[in-house]
Amino acid sequence: MPLALPIFFLFSIYGVVSVYLPIILTSMGYTATQVGLLLGIFEGAGVVLPLAMSLRREQGRGYGLPLLLMGALMVVVPFPLVHLGGFCFTALFLVCYSLGYKAAVPLSDSLINKVLGERRDDYGKVRVAGSVGYVVMALLLQRFLPAGAAHQYMVWMLTAAVLFMLSLFFVPGLFSKDLSPSSHRIPVAAELGRSQVADREAVGSVMASFPPVFWMGLLLVFLGFFGLSPATKLFALYMTEFLHSDATGALSALSALSEIPFMFFSSRFLRRYGSLQLLVFCTAMVTVRLVLYMALPNMAGAVLGQLMNSITYGLYHPAAVVFVAQCAPKGRLVLSQSLYSIFAVGLASLLGNSLSGWMIDSFGYPALFMTFALFPLAGVILYFFVRKRI
Repeated sequence: MPLALPIFFLFSIYGVVSVYLPIILTSMGYTATQVGLLLGIFEGAGVVLPLAMSLRREQGRGYGLPLLLMGALMVVVPFPLVHLGGFCFTALFLVCYSLGYKAAVPLSDSLINKVLGERRDDYGKVRVAGSVGYVVMALLLQRFLPAGAAHQYMVWMLTAAVLFMLSLFFVPGLFSKDLSPSSHRIPVAAELGRSQVADREAVGSVMASFPPVFWMGLLLVFLGFFGLSPATKLFALYMTEFLHSDATGALSALSALSEIPFMFFSSRFLRRYGSLQLLVFCTAMVTVRLVLYMALPNMAGAVLGQLMNSITYGLYHPAAVVFVAQCAPKGRLVLSQSLYSIFAVGLASLLGNSLSGWMIDSFGYPALFMTFALFPLAGVILYFFVRKRI
Protein backbone atom coordinates (compact mmCIF):
# COMPACT_ATOMS: atom_id res chain seq x y z
CA MET A 1 0.00 0.00 0.00
CA PRO A 2 1.45 3.43 -0.99
CA LEU A 3 0.46 4.82 2.43
CA ALA A 4 3.21 2.72 3.98
CA LEU A 5 5.88 5.11 2.68
CA PRO A 6 4.79 8.29 4.53
CA ILE A 7 3.94 6.16 7.59
CA PHE A 8 7.53 4.84 7.51
CA PHE A 9 9.05 8.34 7.43
CA LEU A 10 6.57 9.81 9.93
CA PHE A 11 7.58 7.30 12.57
CA SER A 12 11.25 7.60 11.69
CA ILE A 13 10.81 11.16 13.06
CA TYR A 14 9.41 9.52 16.19
CA GLY A 15 12.59 7.44 16.30
CA VAL A 16 14.49 10.66 16.99
CA VAL A 17 12.06 12.70 19.05
CA SER A 18 10.38 10.01 21.15
CA VAL A 19 13.71 8.46 22.12
CA TYR A 20 16.08 11.41 22.36
CA LEU A 21 13.98 14.49 23.23
CA PRO A 22 14.68 14.04 26.98
CA ILE A 23 18.41 13.84 26.20
CA ILE A 24 18.18 16.88 23.90
CA LEU A 25 16.54 18.88 26.67
CA THR A 26 19.01 17.62 29.27
CA SER A 27 21.93 18.64 27.04
CA MET A 28 20.38 22.13 26.94
CA GLY A 29 20.80 22.33 30.73
CA TYR A 30 17.35 21.40 32.06
CA THR A 31 16.80 19.30 35.20
CA ALA A 32 14.63 16.14 35.26
CA THR A 33 11.74 18.13 36.75
CA GLN A 34 12.04 20.77 34.00
CA VAL A 35 12.35 18.08 31.34
CA GLY A 36 9.17 16.45 32.65
CA LEU A 37 7.32 19.77 32.53
CA LEU A 38 8.56 20.53 29.02
CA LEU A 39 7.54 17.07 27.83
CA GLY A 40 4.15 17.65 29.45
CA ILE A 41 3.78 20.94 27.57
CA PHE A 42 4.87 19.18 24.39
CA GLU A 43 2.23 16.47 24.82
CA GLY A 44 -0.41 18.96 25.90
CA ALA A 45 -0.02 21.05 22.77
CA GLY A 46 -0.64 17.90 20.75
CA VAL A 47 -4.00 17.55 22.49
CA VAL A 48 -5.47 20.74 21.03
CA LEU A 49 -5.01 20.68 17.25
CA PRO A 50 -6.26 17.13 16.53
CA LEU A 51 -9.61 17.86 18.21
CA ALA A 52 -10.01 21.13 16.29
CA MET A 53 -9.16 19.38 13.04
CA SER A 54 -11.23 16.23 13.49
CA LEU A 55 -14.61 17.73 12.62
CA ARG A 56 -13.11 19.38 9.56
CA ARG A 57 -11.70 16.04 8.37
CA GLU A 58 -15.12 14.43 8.77
CA GLN A 59 -16.43 16.87 6.15
CA GLY A 60 -14.48 15.18 3.37
CA ARG A 61 -11.70 17.70 2.85
CA GLY A 62 -8.42 16.33 1.57
CA TYR A 63 -5.77 14.79 3.78
CA GLY A 64 -2.71 15.70 1.73
CA LEU A 65 -2.43 19.43 2.43
CA PRO A 66 -2.84 19.19 6.23
CA LEU A 67 -0.22 16.42 6.39
CA LEU A 68 2.10 18.50 4.19
CA LEU A 69 1.69 21.53 6.48
CA MET A 70 2.41 19.38 9.52
CA GLY A 71 5.58 18.16 7.86
CA ALA A 72 6.56 21.78 7.14
CA LEU A 73 6.22 22.61 10.85
CA MET A 74 8.53 19.72 11.67
CA VAL A 75 11.09 21.14 9.22
CA VAL A 76 10.94 24.78 10.34
CA VAL A 77 10.83 24.50 14.14
CA PRO A 78 13.83 22.31 15.20
CA PHE A 79 16.49 24.96 14.42
CA PRO A 80 15.14 27.67 16.78
CA LEU A 81 14.17 24.96 19.28
CA VAL A 82 17.76 23.88 19.90
CA HIS A 83 19.49 27.23 19.30
CA LEU A 84 17.36 29.65 21.32
CA GLY A 85 17.73 29.07 25.05
CA GLY A 86 15.41 29.82 27.95
CA PHE A 87 12.59 27.74 29.38
CA CYS A 88 9.81 29.90 27.88
CA PHE A 89 11.30 29.89 24.38
CA THR A 90 11.90 26.14 24.54
CA ALA A 91 8.31 25.57 25.68
CA LEU A 92 6.98 27.81 22.88
CA PHE A 93 8.90 25.98 20.15
CA LEU A 94 7.93 22.60 21.59
CA VAL A 95 4.28 23.67 21.31
CA CYS A 96 4.81 24.66 17.66
CA TYR A 97 6.60 21.42 16.86
CA SER A 98 3.94 19.36 18.61
CA LEU A 99 1.21 20.83 16.40
CA GLY A 100 2.74 19.01 13.45
CA TYR A 101 4.32 16.04 15.18
CA LYS A 102 1.30 15.00 17.25
CA ALA A 103 -1.54 15.91 14.91
CA ALA A 104 -0.13 13.89 12.00
CA VAL A 105 -0.65 10.56 13.77
CA PRO A 106 -4.45 10.59 14.35
CA LEU A 107 -4.92 12.05 10.89
CA SER A 108 -2.86 9.29 9.29
CA ASP A 109 -4.65 6.66 11.43
CA SER A 110 -8.06 7.86 10.29
CA LEU A 111 -6.81 7.94 6.70
CA ILE A 112 -5.70 4.30 6.95
CA ASN A 113 -9.10 3.34 8.40
CA LYS A 114 -10.94 5.10 5.59
CA VAL A 115 -8.87 3.44 2.89
CA LEU A 116 -9.25 0.00 4.48
CA GLY A 117 -13.02 0.37 4.88
CA GLU A 118 -14.52 -2.76 6.42
CA ARG A 119 -11.06 -4.40 6.53
CA ARG A 120 -10.04 -2.28 9.52
CA ASP A 121 -8.69 -5.32 11.32
CA ASP A 122 -5.78 -5.11 8.87
CA TYR A 123 -4.74 -1.72 10.25
CA GLY A 124 -1.64 -3.25 11.84
CA LYS A 125 -0.35 -4.51 8.48
CA VAL A 126 -0.12 -0.91 7.25
CA ARG A 127 0.92 0.69 10.54
CA VAL A 128 3.80 -1.78 10.93
CA ALA A 129 5.69 0.33 8.35
CA GLY A 130 5.89 2.98 11.06
CA SER A 131 7.49 0.54 13.48
CA VAL A 132 10.05 -0.38 10.84
CA GLY A 133 10.83 3.31 10.30
CA TYR A 134 11.22 3.80 14.05
CA VAL A 135 13.61 0.83 14.28
CA VAL A 136 15.71 1.98 11.32
CA MET A 137 16.11 5.46 12.81
CA ALA A 138 16.89 4.16 16.31
CA LEU A 139 19.58 1.84 14.94
CA LEU A 140 21.10 4.58 12.79
CA LEU A 141 21.31 6.91 15.77
CA GLN A 142 22.74 4.18 17.97
CA ARG A 143 25.41 3.57 15.35
CA PHE A 144 26.30 7.16 14.47
CA LEU A 145 25.08 9.26 17.41
CA PRO A 146 24.72 7.27 20.66
CA ALA A 147 25.40 10.33 22.84
CA GLY A 148 25.25 13.52 20.78
CA ALA A 149 24.43 17.18 21.27
CA ALA A 150 21.09 18.83 20.60
CA HIS A 151 22.09 20.33 17.22
CA GLN A 152 23.26 16.92 15.99
CA TYR A 153 19.89 15.30 16.70
CA MET A 154 18.26 18.28 14.98
CA VAL A 155 19.83 17.30 11.64
CA TRP A 156 18.22 13.86 11.82
CA MET A 157 14.85 15.38 12.75
CA LEU A 158 15.01 17.69 9.72
CA THR A 159 16.07 14.97 7.31
CA ALA A 160 13.25 12.62 8.35
CA ALA A 161 10.67 15.43 8.15
CA VAL A 162 11.73 16.41 4.62
CA LEU A 163 11.51 12.78 3.49
CA PHE A 164 8.04 12.53 5.06
CA MET A 165 6.86 15.56 3.08
CA LEU A 166 8.28 14.22 -0.18
CA SER A 167 6.73 10.78 0.36
CA LEU A 168 3.23 12.28 0.50
CA PHE A 169 3.39 12.98 -3.23
CA PHE A 170 3.77 9.26 -3.94
CA VAL A 171 0.31 8.43 -2.52
CA PRO A 172 -2.24 8.49 -5.39
CA GLY A 173 -5.19 10.80 -4.75
CA LEU A 174 -3.94 12.01 -1.37
CA PHE A 175 -4.36 15.66 -2.34
CA SER A 176 -7.87 15.22 -3.74
CA LYS A 177 -10.84 16.29 -1.64
CA ASP A 178 -12.19 12.77 -1.20
CA LEU A 179 -9.85 9.83 -0.82
CA SER A 180 -12.10 6.79 -1.06
CA PRO A 181 -11.36 3.10 -0.56
CA SER A 182 -10.88 0.74 -3.45
CA SER A 183 -14.02 -0.46 -5.21
CA HIS A 184 -14.15 -3.73 -3.26
CA ARG A 185 -14.25 -1.88 0.04
CA ILE A 186 -16.95 0.19 1.70
CA PRO A 187 -17.12 3.71 0.22
CA VAL A 188 -16.96 6.57 2.66
CA ALA A 189 -18.91 9.22 0.76
CA ALA A 190 -22.13 8.47 2.63
CA GLU A 191 -20.36 8.59 5.98
CA LEU A 192 -18.82 11.93 5.09
CA GLY A 193 -22.14 13.32 3.95
CA ARG A 194 -23.80 12.50 7.25
CA SER A 195 -21.24 14.61 9.08
CA GLN A 196 -21.76 17.90 7.21
CA VAL A 197 -23.38 19.50 10.26
CA ALA A 198 -20.84 18.19 12.74
CA ASP A 199 -19.19 21.54 13.40
CA ARG A 200 -22.60 23.11 14.18
CA GLU A 201 -23.52 20.61 16.83
CA ALA A 202 -22.96 21.24 20.51
CA VAL A 203 -19.92 19.49 21.89
CA GLY A 204 -22.01 17.84 24.58
CA SER A 205 -24.39 16.20 22.10
CA VAL A 206 -21.49 15.01 19.97
CA MET A 207 -19.80 13.34 22.94
CA ALA A 208 -23.11 11.87 24.11
CA SER A 209 -23.44 10.04 20.81
CA PHE A 210 -20.58 7.71 21.85
CA PRO A 211 -21.72 4.61 23.81
CA PRO A 212 -20.59 3.98 27.44
CA VAL A 213 -18.34 1.11 26.37
CA PHE A 214 -16.36 3.58 24.25
CA TRP A 215 -15.59 5.73 27.28
CA MET A 216 -14.67 2.70 29.37
CA GLY A 217 -12.23 1.56 26.71
CA LEU A 218 -10.82 5.07 26.46
CA LEU A 219 -10.31 5.15 30.23
CA LEU A 220 -8.47 1.84 30.13
CA VAL A 221 -6.11 3.10 27.45
CA PHE A 222 -5.66 6.41 29.28
CA LEU A 223 -4.54 4.62 32.43
CA GLY A 224 -2.37 2.26 30.40
CA PHE A 225 -0.55 5.03 28.56
CA PHE A 226 -0.31 7.10 31.73
CA GLY A 227 1.43 4.14 33.36
CA LEU A 228 3.74 3.74 30.37
CA SER A 229 5.11 7.30 30.61
CA PRO A 230 8.23 6.40 32.64
CA ALA A 231 8.99 3.43 30.35
CA THR A 232 8.63 5.35 27.10
CA LYS A 233 8.99 9.12 27.24
CA LEU A 234 11.60 9.14 30.01
CA PHE A 235 13.33 5.86 29.24
CA ALA A 236 16.36 7.70 27.85
CA LEU A 237 16.89 9.40 31.22
CA TYR A 238 16.53 6.06 33.02
CA MET A 239 19.22 4.56 30.80
CA THR A 240 21.68 7.44 31.11
CA GLU A 241 21.11 8.54 34.72
CA PHE A 242 20.18 5.31 36.51
CA LEU A 243 21.86 2.54 34.48
CA HIS A 244 24.69 4.80 33.23
CA SER A 245 24.43 3.33 29.73
CA ASP A 246 24.54 4.91 26.27
CA ALA A 247 22.60 2.01 24.72
CA THR A 248 19.33 3.97 24.59
CA GLY A 249 19.06 3.71 20.80
CA ALA A 250 19.77 -0.03 20.78
CA LEU A 251 17.16 -0.79 23.43
CA SER A 252 14.64 1.51 21.75
CA ALA A 253 15.22 -0.38 18.51
CA LEU A 254 14.77 -3.67 20.40
CA SER A 255 11.50 -2.35 21.80
CA ALA A 256 10.21 -1.39 18.36
CA LEU A 257 11.42 -4.64 16.78
CA SER A 258 9.50 -6.65 19.36
CA GLU A 259 6.27 -4.87 18.46
CA ILE A 260 6.47 -5.56 14.71
CA PRO A 261 5.22 -9.21 14.64
CA PHE A 262 2.43 -8.47 17.13
CA MET A 263 1.34 -5.41 15.17
CA PHE A 264 1.46 -7.21 11.84
CA PHE A 265 -0.57 -10.18 13.10
CA SER A 266 -2.82 -8.11 15.36
CA SER A 267 -5.79 -8.82 13.07
CA ARG A 268 -5.70 -12.49 14.11
CA PHE A 269 -5.84 -11.60 17.78
CA LEU A 270 -8.59 -9.06 17.15
CA ARG A 271 -10.78 -11.54 15.27
CA ARG A 272 -10.31 -14.21 17.93
CA TYR A 273 -10.60 -12.20 21.15
CA GLY A 274 -12.18 -8.86 20.20
CA SER A 275 -10.73 -5.39 20.66
CA LEU A 276 -12.12 -4.72 24.15
CA GLN A 277 -10.75 -7.93 25.67
CA LEU A 278 -7.35 -7.16 24.17
CA LEU A 279 -7.47 -3.67 25.69
CA VAL A 280 -8.06 -5.16 29.14
CA PHE A 281 -5.24 -7.68 28.71
CA CYS A 282 -2.74 -5.14 27.37
CA THR A 283 -3.55 -2.65 30.13
CA ALA A 284 -2.78 -5.34 32.71
CA MET A 285 0.51 -6.05 30.94
CA VAL A 286 1.56 -2.42 31.43
CA THR A 287 1.63 -3.13 35.18
CA VAL A 288 3.74 -6.25 34.55
CA ARG A 289 6.19 -4.23 32.43
CA LEU A 290 6.66 -1.58 35.12
CA VAL A 291 7.11 -4.22 37.82
CA LEU A 292 9.95 -5.70 35.74
CA TYR A 293 11.81 -2.38 35.74
CA MET A 294 11.29 -2.09 39.49
CA ALA A 295 12.13 -5.70 40.39
CA LEU A 296 15.21 -5.86 38.13
CA PRO A 297 16.87 -2.42 38.30
CA ASN A 298 19.63 -3.40 35.87
CA MET A 299 20.26 -4.01 32.17
CA ALA A 300 18.43 -7.37 32.27
CA GLY A 301 15.31 -5.65 33.60
CA ALA A 302 15.61 -2.93 30.96
CA VAL A 303 15.84 -5.51 28.17
CA LEU A 304 12.87 -7.52 29.48
CA GLY A 305 10.85 -4.36 29.95
CA GLN A 306 11.58 -3.22 26.41
CA LEU A 307 10.57 -6.61 25.04
CA MET A 308 7.20 -6.16 26.77
CA ASN A 309 6.57 -3.39 24.25
CA SER A 310 5.48 -6.21 21.94
CA ILE A 311 2.24 -6.34 23.93
CA THR A 312 2.02 -2.90 25.53
CA TYR A 313 2.24 -1.18 22.15
CA GLY A 314 2.54 -3.69 19.31
CA LEU A 315 -0.79 -5.26 20.26
CA TYR A 316 -2.19 -2.46 22.42
CA HIS A 317 -2.19 0.30 19.79
CA PRO A 318 -3.91 -1.66 16.97
CA ALA A 319 -6.49 -2.95 19.46
CA ALA A 320 -7.20 0.62 20.59
CA VAL A 321 -7.42 2.03 17.05
CA VAL A 322 -9.80 -0.73 15.94
CA PHE A 323 -11.81 -0.46 19.16
CA VAL A 324 -12.52 3.27 18.79
CA ALA A 325 -13.32 2.81 15.09
CA GLN A 326 -15.79 0.01 15.90
CA CYS A 327 -17.46 2.03 18.66
CA ALA A 328 -17.62 5.29 16.69
CA PRO A 329 -21.14 6.48 15.78
CA LYS A 330 -21.92 7.08 12.12
CA GLY A 331 -19.88 9.95 10.73
CA ARG A 332 -17.55 10.11 13.75
CA LEU A 333 -14.61 8.03 12.56
CA VAL A 334 -11.98 10.78 12.58
CA LEU A 335 -13.36 12.26 15.82
CA SER A 336 -13.09 8.85 17.50
CA GLN A 337 -9.43 8.55 16.46
CA SER A 338 -8.77 12.07 17.67
CA LEU A 339 -10.38 11.37 21.04
CA TYR A 340 -8.16 8.32 21.40
CA SER A 341 -5.05 10.28 20.44
CA ILE A 342 -5.96 13.32 22.53
CA PHE A 343 -7.29 11.93 25.78
CA ALA A 344 -6.10 8.34 25.98
CA VAL A 345 -2.60 9.10 24.66
CA GLY A 346 -1.91 12.85 24.68
CA LEU A 347 -3.47 13.79 28.02
CA ALA A 348 -2.07 10.65 29.63
CA SER A 349 1.42 11.56 28.43
CA LEU A 350 1.02 15.19 29.49
CA LEU A 351 0.12 14.25 33.06
CA GLY A 352 2.48 11.27 33.18
CA ASN A 353 5.53 13.20 31.96
CA SER A 354 4.89 16.14 34.28
CA LEU A 355 4.55 13.89 37.31
CA SER A 356 7.41 11.58 36.30
CA GLY A 357 10.03 14.31 36.14
CA TRP A 358 9.15 15.53 39.63
CA MET A 359 9.12 11.99 41.04
CA ILE A 360 12.56 11.23 39.56
CA ASP A 361 14.09 14.27 41.29
CA SER A 362 12.18 13.66 44.54
CA PHE A 363 11.99 9.87 45.01
CA GLY A 364 14.04 8.13 42.29
CA TYR A 365 13.24 5.57 39.62
CA PRO A 366 12.12 2.52 41.73
CA ALA A 367 9.40 4.58 43.45
CA LEU A 368 8.43 6.02 40.07
CA PHE A 369 7.83 2.60 38.51
CA MET A 370 6.01 1.27 41.58
CA THR A 371 3.62 4.24 41.67
CA PHE A 372 2.82 4.23 37.96
CA ALA A 373 2.22 0.46 37.95
CA LEU A 374 -0.83 1.00 40.17
CA PHE A 375 -2.81 3.08 37.67
CA PRO A 376 -3.32 0.52 34.86
CA LEU A 377 -4.00 -2.12 37.52
CA ALA A 378 -6.74 0.10 38.95
CA GLY A 379 -8.26 0.45 35.46
CA VAL A 380 -8.44 -3.32 34.97
CA ILE A 381 -10.06 -3.79 38.38
CA LEU A 382 -12.61 -1.06 37.62
CA TYR A 383 -13.47 -2.70 34.30
CA PHE A 384 -14.40 -6.00 35.98
CA PHE A 385 -16.70 -4.12 38.36
CA VAL A 386 -18.61 -2.25 35.63
CA ARG A 387 -18.41 -4.52 32.58
CA LYS A 388 -21.95 -5.88 32.99
CA ARG A 389 -23.36 -2.35 32.99
CA ILE A 390 -21.72 -1.23 29.76
